Amino acid sequence: MAADRDRRWQAVPDRTIPAMEAQKDMFDAEGSRLRPADARGRPSREQVLAAHGTTVPNLVAPETVVLLCGINPSLESGATGFHFANPSNRLWPVLHQAGFTPRRLHPSETDELTSRGISITSLVMRATARADEIDDDEIRAGVGPLTDLVERISPRWVAFLGLAAYRIGFRRRTARVGHQPETLGPAGIWLLPNPSGLNAHYQLPDLVRVYGELHAAVSAPRARPVTGSASTLRQSLEGTVTLL
Repeated sequence: MAADRDRRWQAVPDRTIPAMEAQKDMFDAEGSRLRPADARGRPSREQVLAAHGTTVPNLVAPETVVLLCGINPSLESGATGFHFANPSNRLWPVLHQAGFTPRRLHPSETDELTSRGISITSLVMRATARADEIDDDEIRAGVGPLTDLVERISPRWVAFLGLAAYRIGFRRRTARVGHQPETLGPAGIWLLPNPSGLNAHYQLPDLVRVYGELHAAVSAPRARPVTGSASTLRQSLEGTVTLL
């Protein structure tokens, strides 16, 4: 429908800070102005290094079908305000080749992404150079805010982009890539490999294949995943039910 194609993105107001607009006037800890981004719109090395610990706004479509949940933003994302902005990250070619987008999008093309019902958030909001700078307690602390977001925007699926972080955050030590038996609030759960270029266990064709399985599930003419009070991860994590 035309109305769906014209949908605009909006950032969830909590857990966000100004992003790309601030790039033109960034300062280091001593108050010195940093060198601006180059002509291609990429942040300078100084800006990337200064982005450590910053956060990136949630990218939320008015009608979310799939909520992609990363581990935490890269420094490039912290510097630009756009998710998965590290040039070595393979999310954007994978989304295209798996069928989610008609072409490879740039991280800044947020309208193109959300017009297709795709939203993005992170378990941990602060930007780091590597995901292994995030400890287990931080990952687990992100589960509550994520669950609140899911209940607020009601996606059909939540896709976690990172096996280890999901296992830690949701205490599912034996979880495997693919559709999970639990739900998170109203949403079904799909576990996907981290698309980071540092993830040598999955080459591009492998990522396209497993992400394509989620795309097939999203495209199938089926109802929203069945959710019941005894099947949600929130209740399981709170100790009211045990699904293991």
